[in-house]
Amino acid sequence: MRNNFKTLAVLFSVFLNIAFLTFAAYSRWSFAHAPRSPSGKGALLYEQIGLTEEQLRRFEPMRDRFHTEISRIGNEIRAQQLDLIDLLAASSPDQPAVRAQQERIRNLQRTMQDTVVNHILEESKLLTPEQRLKFFHLLKERTKIGGRPCPPWMRSFDRNAASEGQG
Repeated sequence: MRNNFKTLAVLFSVFLNIAFLTFAAYSRWSFAHAPRSPSGKGALLYEQIGLTEEQLRRFEPMRDRFHTEISRIGNEIRAQQLDLIDLLAASSPDQPAVRAQQERIRNLQRTMQDTVVNHILEESKLLTPEQRLKFFHLLKERTKIGGRPCPPWMRSFDRNAASEGQG
C-alpha cells in the first residue's frame, strides 16, 4: 500500500511538472509572437493598421482627449459605485436611494459607451478603406477572444461570466 502511494505521488508530481512546463512554454511562445508596440508592450489597435505620419498627427490629439475623458468618466463611475456600496452596507438600506444611485451609475456607464462609440466613429473617418477593414477586424477579434478592445490600463472582464450572461 505504501509503495502504491509513493508511486502515485511521484506520477502526480511528474504530471504537474509537465503541465506547468507546457503552460509556461505556451505562454512564452504566444507572448513572444503577439504584436508589439515600440514600448515592448502589446500593440495597440492603431499601431497595427499602418497609419501614415499625417494620420498619426491627426489621430494623437483625438486619442489623448478620448483617454482623458474615459478616465474621468471611469473615476466617476468608481466613486458612484463606492457610494452605492456605502448605501448597501447600511443596517437598513434605503431602497429608493439605492435605486437612484444605480440609475446614476447606469447613466455614467451609458455616457462611457457613447463616448467610446463616438470616438471609434470619429477615428474611423481618418482611415483608408483598407485600414478601416483591418481596424474593425482586429477590434472584433480582440473582443471575441476576450482580449482588450480598450487600452491596457482598463480592466477586462471575465470571458466565462460574460458568455453566461453574468458579465
